[in-house]
Amino acid sequence: MLLRSHAAHAAPTAGLDLVRSIWRAMTRAANHAWRNAVTRNELAELDDHMLADIGVTRGAALAEMDRFPWDGGSRRRQTPRATGPAIRQRASAMWQRHRSRQRISQLDADALKDIGVSFTEAEAEANKPFWRV
Repeated sequence: MLLRSHAAHAAPTAGLDLVRSIWRAMTRAANHAWRNAVTRNELAELDDHMLADIGVTRGAALAEMDRFPWDGGSRRRQTPRATGPAIRQRASAMWQRHRSRQRISQLDADALKDIGVSFTEAEAEANKPFWRV
């Protein structure tokens, strides 16, 4: 049963709920901006090999650093995605790298010496994934 005294206290909760929802939205936006800033700083600290592994160039990482922390929207690509022949060329290049790295791993010490590559260099090259140049 709702008495007059209870009704008088029930009305302010609508305004309080509004304040709470605005506070939650502002907190969420601030948290998102903080995560963007931290992630962009970590991205800029990666070396070139790690950036290449995730498909990002040094210039793109630095350009990402210049954005505002609250700018969380995705940037449109300057060039269209590769389709058709470009995909086949990339797949062919990856397959060639995979095969050449397999062949390097099968060479003996004399063959490596003939081509001027040490065992350590050959092992490092053979252990690279096919997508890494």
